[in-house]
Amino acid sequence: MHPRAASILDRLSPHAHRAGKAAARLPLGLAALDTSLEGGLTIAALHEVRAPAARDIGAAAGLLFGLVIRLMAQTGRDRLLWVTDPAAGMDAGLLYPDGLAQYGLDPARVTLVTPVDLQTALWATDEAARCPDLAAVVLHVQGNPKRLDRVATRRLMLRAQTGGAMVLILRQSGGEEATAAHTRWRVEACPSAPDRIFPAGIGLPRMVLTLERCRTGRTGAWPVIWNPKHKVFEHGQTEPHIDPQISVDRPAASAHRPDRADPLGGVMDLRRTPGRRAPVGAGADGQECTADRGP
Repeated sequence: MHPRAASILDRLSPHAHRAGKAAARLPLGLAALDTSLEGGLTIAALHEVRAPAARDIGAAAGLLFGLVIRLMAQTGRDRLLWVTDPAAGMDAGLLYPDGLAQYGLDPARVTLVTPVDLQTALWATDEAARCPDLAAVVLHVQGNPKRLDRVATRRLMLRAQTGGAMVLILRQSGGEEATAAHTRWRVEACPSAPDRIFPAGIGLPRMVLTLERCRTGRTGAWPVIWNPKHKVFEHGQTEPHIDPQISVDRPAASAHRPDRADPLGGVMDLRRTPGRRAPVGAGADGQECTADRGP
């Protein structure tokens, strides 16, 4: 980071807020978290959500979906732009429309951008943050790329303050890093509690949210459960056991299904021997396969 560039961005940042006007905040609906955030997340700002391991990316993305749903309801803006760095997309895949609908997001209101490289992804995020019609802009990155330094994140912060949209960095398999984000969250997926009505079924999505950095100086960790009926987050319990306070519609049970798929049949090995090209229809040992080739 160039010292002069950082200094200029620091001087510009305060001008994004008008004197005497408090920044609008988004309550999360969780008393303990909202108290630590002094009322909620600043809407026109940059925030970071970090999944320390690849297995946590689903929970981290679910947190963002829940935030965006509340943001759309509060601001009246109903569009989301999601930018995926190619490196992150290769590992975690892309958004699934049916999954978005289950969270309460209309897939038609979500624009997915798949740039060719990280530089283009940063440019797309920077431009989208200016749009006054967007509720939020998400930048999904892999690890800790050098291009996403403090100068780049301060630029995104300025764009968010000017355009009014919430800009979110979704960092997959990345470590802690100093950025200009107002808050930085670590999301870790946890085992679901057994279903009270059907213990053999699928429990509610459960995660632990850790506030690693906040402008207010307060941090903490909280177990959280996603309520699929009311589309809200609720306080969970530290240990995965039955919570009698939760009584909502559960996902459909998947155990003991009478229409299970048939077991797999025989498997044919079609790998080729290194350094020698096998003829068409030959197996790894070069012998002709006897499998049925169809009509």
